[in-house]
Amino acid sequence: MEQRFFNFLHGYVRIRISGEACERFLNLCAYHGIRLWGLFPVDDVCETYVSRKDFFRLKTFVRKSHTRIRIAGRYGFPFFMHKYRSRWACVCGALAAAVFMAWLSAHIWNISIEGNLSQTDDVVFEYLESEGVSHGMWKNQIDTQELSEQLRSYFTQFSWVSADLKGTRLMIYVREGNISTQSEEDGQESGISDIAAAKSGTVVSIFVRKGLAAVSAGDAVEEGDILVSGQIPVYNDEGEIVSWQSIKADADIILRTETDYYEALPFQTMRKNYTGRQKIRRFFRVGAFSFVLPGAWGTYASFDLTGEITQVQLSKNFYLPVYYYKYTAKEYESLQYNYTEEQARRILESDFSDFVENLEEKGVQIFQNNVTIVMYEKEAVAKGTLITDENNAVVRVVE
Repeated sequence: MEQRFFNFLHGYVRIRISGEACERFLNLCAYHGIRLWGLFPVDDVCETYVSRKDFFRLKTFVRKSHTRIRIAGRYGFPFFMHKYRSRWACVCGALAAAVFMAWLSAHIWNISIEGNLSQTDDVVFEYLESEGVSHGMWKNQIDTQELSEQLRSYFTQFSWVSADLKGTRLMIYVREGNISTQSEEDGQESGISDIAAAKSGTVVSIFVRKGLAAVSAGDAVEEGDILVSGQIPVYNDEGEIVSWQSIKADADIILRTETDYYEALPFQTMRKNYTGRQKIRRFFRVGAFSFVLPGAWGTYASFDLTGEITQVQLSKNFYLPVYYYKYTAKEYESLQYNYTEEQARRILESDFSDFVENLEEKGVQIFQNNVTIVMYEKEAVAKGTLITDENNAVVRVVE
């Protein structure tokens, strides 16, 4: 790819070689370091590409090999400039476009986050903006290693964070789970820290890699209690503490906690009956400027509004600050609907199943389910507690 760029920048030609000693001509070019590429036969002759600079060196080799060459094509920036030398406006426009593309490529126009489950993208974006990381900033203003450490320190649920710049994209990869020795894997030590409980509960198991365990399996803990200390006592021969060694605590801890659950569903409710009519509005946004495309736009008495946003990209990792918006208004009528007890039960069971599935995706194991569905006169209610085993219900306390 780089060689093709330099070929275009310096210019090159396609030449047609004819004569009985084409092979000798090619050997002379190779011996004197003249680069030929794209050699292919055409009828009784052959064609190849040579740089504009090397083309002027071929006269001697043509005479020695008794061959003939003819230019079959001219390519590259110098020939482009010569061809359009009388059209200065077109040339200036092409140069301005090239400079503008170079300016665009030096900025961040897309930020993507992958692997986060406990935190939404909006929460992470809000933190990034508070740290001065946003769309449109210069790429050389971002220290990916420092940004990774800041995210890992702020979001204690993230056990591993990696930031990478690709084209005009800032890609952030995160991993959630136990507090691990990732800093050691990176060859860095981030100082003294303890491990504390993020919730109240009971310790199911604790495996300490580094540090001093302050609790054991079966102990009840409150939110904020220290579970593993980063202060290790150093004893003398008499068994007395003479000093303390400060390290970064590391452990696998599972806490058994209680999670309350409540959802009510009235038997009489208003449901949306969509009429099938809809109206669409489209517009573009370039930077801070918006351009509305022609089209009718009205309002219904009752409607749902949905939107789609598409960012323009030239390649997989080359995004532009150009966005296409499409808003759709779908009309509906509000009709009263009465649920039966069986229908209400199925809806509540489905919602509860989704809630449990979301917990399991975060690595939470259900130990005991005490949620029940109760039918009242006007509503059905799912309520109770879940006893769960969590391996990420801890936070790091940095001293």
